[in-house]
Amino acid sequence: MTSSATRRIAKLEGALQPREAVLAWLADAQQFPSILDHARAIADLPVEAAPLSVIGARVVAAVRAELKGQPRDTVERAARRAQGDAVFLFCLVVFLNGRVLEVAQLEGLRAAGAFWWMGALLGGPHDPPTSDQDAEERRDAWRSWRTLIDRLATDVRVETDARASLERQYLGGHDVLFLDAATAWASHVEMVAGLARLAEITSVVEPTKPSRRRSSVGDTRVEALADRLADDARVKAYEILGERERAVSIMERRLRA
Repeated sequence: MTSSATRRIAKLEGALQPREAVLAWLADAQQFPSILDHARAIADLPVEAAPLSVIGARVVAAVRAELKGQPRDTVERAARRAQGDAVFLFCLVVFLNGRVLEVAQLEGLRAAGAFWWMGALLGGPHDPPTSDQDAEERRDAWRSWRTLIDRLATDVRVETDARASLERQYLGGHDVLFLDAATAWASHVEMVAGLARLAEITSVVEPTKPSRRRSSVGDTRVEALADRLADDARVKAYEILGERERAVSIMERRLRA
């Protein structure tokens, strides 16, 4: 990141603060349909022209311009901090896209299973219950299905809110998703919303008593997930920066929690 070629690129493109430098990269990268397509497009670039190299050079240039005339040690410490912040934000963008693709795929399978489950419930039996136990078992089956739908809907909200929270906190509210991740997530959200509507209009479904704790539990999950995703990005950033001890400390804190 300190080569003369990298500095020339940074000078041409302009010095920027960490968030602005990462967002400038992201704006260009999102022209590709996926991170993988972007990676393929830049695979043959020299190291000094790679995204992290250019981002690092731009933030270092900004720090040096801002602290011009300050002691060299002060400038270098600030430059290292700025580089670290930029690498973290870069990793956060990558991790959030990966998270969305993973959850959309896995939870999409669960949502598809819920459709099949509903079909089985609607398929029978249609005769009147033969006993109180039979009637209760039928009600329990629908209650279990409804519970799954509620859980799917809650999970969608938690994932969406956690990602939005991180985007606001670290990236000025900028949408970090590439087209493939955004499309996959929109499809999953639509599927779950459809299931929720079916749960409301299916007359044989026994209403589930609303949980007074659902909102607060959901909020707690949002905060916990956002913290975990941010920590994942920090661990990767420390690994890239060669600060293994700081990465290990995060993992140890998790294990003790």
